Amino acid sequence: MKTKKDFWKTIIYAYLAIFSGIIILLANPGDSKTQIYFLLAVILLEILGIIIIQKALKIYRSLDDKSIYPKQLDFLNRLASKLYSDKKTSNIVMIVALLIGGFIGVIIGLYYL
Repeated sequence: MKTKKDFWKTIIYAYLAIFSGIIILLANPGDSKTQIYFLLAVILLEILGIIIIQKALKIYRSLDDKSIYPKQLDFLNRLASKLYSDKKTSNIVMIVALLIGGFIGVIIGLYYL
């Protein structure tokens, strides 16, 4: 049985993977020979972050007490329960977030070309 602590550790790992990918992307040198390797590393880290977030969603669904935020932020508990308790709804939320993130990434990528 997973706990809230396991959920938050998994979320922290996911954000570490995502932000380290962003840092690698920003630290990318202008050398075209190594640029492709940096981009592949970023893609792998971002995909790893998404997979870890999916694992965190599974942990969240298995929790008996869905209140993962403090009582002062109860509106977030209600929102999380509404969006992520049901597998179909959480899949829709993830797809929309990935599409919006991908669109923003393409726009930024085209801007820097």
